Amino acid sequence: MKRLLVVGIDGVTFDTLDPWMDRGIMPYLASIRAEGVRAPLRSVFPPITAPAWVSFMTGKNPGKTGIFEFLYSKGGQDEPVPVDASFRDGVPIWNMLSREGKKVIVLGIPVTYPVDRVNGYLVAGFLTPQGVRDYTHPPELLDEIEAALGPYPIYHKEVYQKGKVGRVIEEAFEILRYRREVALRLLREKEWDFAIVYFEGTDRIQHEVWHIFDETHPRANRKEIAAHRERILDFFREVDDTARQLAEAAGEGTIELVMSDHGFGPIHYYMNLNVWLLERGFLALKRSAVTRLKSLLFHAGITPAAGYRAAMRLGLAGLRLSRGVGGRSGLFRLINRVFLSLEDIDWERTRAYSKGNYGQIYVNLRGREPHGAVAPTDYEATVKELMTALRAIPDPEDESRPLLERVFRREDVYSGPYLERTPDVLFLPRDMKYKALGIVDFTTRRFIEPVFGNTGDHRMDGIFLARGGPFLSGGKRLESASICDVAPTILHLLGQEVPNDMDGSVLAEALSEAWLRANPVRFRPPYEREAGEGRGLTEEERREIVDRLKGMGYVG
Repeated sequence: MKRLLVVGIDGVTFDTLDPWMDRGIMPYLASIRAEGVRAPLRSVFPPITAPAWVSFMTGKNPGKTGIFEFLYSKGGQDEPVPVDASFRDGVPIWNMLSREGKKVIVLGIPVTYPVDRVNGYLVAGFLTPQGVRDYTHPPELLDEIEAALGPYPIYHKEVYQKGKVGRVIEEAFEILRYRREVALRLLREKEWDFAIVYFEGTDRIQHEVWHIFDETHPRANRKEIAAHRERILDFFREVDDTARQLAEAAGEGTIELVMSDHGFGPIHYYMNLNVWLLERGFLALKRSAVTRLKSLLFHAGITPAAGYRAAMRLGLAGLRLSRGVGGRSGLFRLINRVFLSLEDIDWERTRAYSKGNYGQIYVNLRGREPHGAVAPTDYEATVKELMTALRAIPDPEDESRPLLERVFRREDVYSGPYLERTPDVLFLPRDMKYKALGIVDFTTRRFIEPVFGNTGDHRMDGIFLARGGPFLSGGKRLESASICDVAPTILHLLGQEVPNDMDGSVLAEALSEAWLRANPVRFRPPYEREAGEGRGLTEEERREIVDRLKGMGYVG
């Protein structure tokens, strides 16, 4: 049986990569595009890293995995906690393969801490707390890696600041090279049938400095472009060459897959949904003296956004990713004390609120929320009122058309036992350069505000490239594929039965007819989830991860 290698490149899209492949910047990926199969890979909705990778590893939509965001809370009033592997319902593909006797290598995938015991080697990735030592399996693997290469870098820490752009780029190079060396050692020295290696730097660079390689961005600066654009392209060249080196180390005859969890594009404007809900009477503030004072400051333009812009001018933007749990938690507590936040909401008079980084709206439902205001009999009417109001928002650049392309009920997007955890109303902007903002709860005075901070963000379509084994050759193009399709396809390619509770399907149109005739897709009952073997997170570790996510602009 052939071996299979997956290279996960976070946040890349054919919109960006195709021109670079055409210009020779990414020759390895271009060779797969020409010789194998390609498809835009549809992410989960919204296209958020944590639920996307969990849906990849399980083949299930978030309504079945229970992971919708980076954070979980029972309601707007509750302190959210970061999700981790113990929140994840569904068995990851490497656990399935381990149970069938296959040997696996898993390097850096998000939402894999606390770690599972696999038949092989696993190093946890994003959402692992800083400072812990138990994020590898077997446990001694971390000491083995660090003895050869030095301290293992889990997180990117640098953020965009004028005059210090090079730090963001060079840190991305350093982490890419470290993880590449770990991967090459494992691929060459260990026994394996399935391996997946994940690189996050592409995501971080596009978040922080999209405006440097996109001359049309409103924040584009000629001096920065001249100074740094070629170095950014060098980084993508090295990502491409890294994927080539991994395939070479995997050996001739290995099936090669390259994928991303979502795409990427520019942000020009932020949307603050809680401001919109407040203006339209869905959300109400407390009548206390403190909240009234905060409201006066808010309407005078004294907001977290104004504070952030001032920090940028003073060269203090790095505060949003500064180290130290206590200091970070203290910073966000100070923001909540000084500025309007969810703490100032009068829940008894609030019908809906937004929480999350894509404008997800929750009905403050009685019996579900700690201080629900909407009776169950009024739920449908409230959802319809919200959807009607959202559809009526005009595009500021062309008021003859709506701002939002689609407005969804949760049932339109998700299915499964965790539907009650999902937002009640979601939407997709007509142009995703409009981005709902999740840094803090009332970040800007206006509903729509020009971008500050990150200049790039996620899009729905990532990439899928595959070559070798039964994959069709000659540059076969599929119209689309879902991120949930990858796991069942891998299982099938490795001779395994596909669990019948997966939402994804084997990508049969990408495979040769001869292979499919000789190897029809076979199904089996779902794998049972095993009890978590790793320890849970401490309160301090949870706070540290929440603060880090806030600093990255991922959550409110």
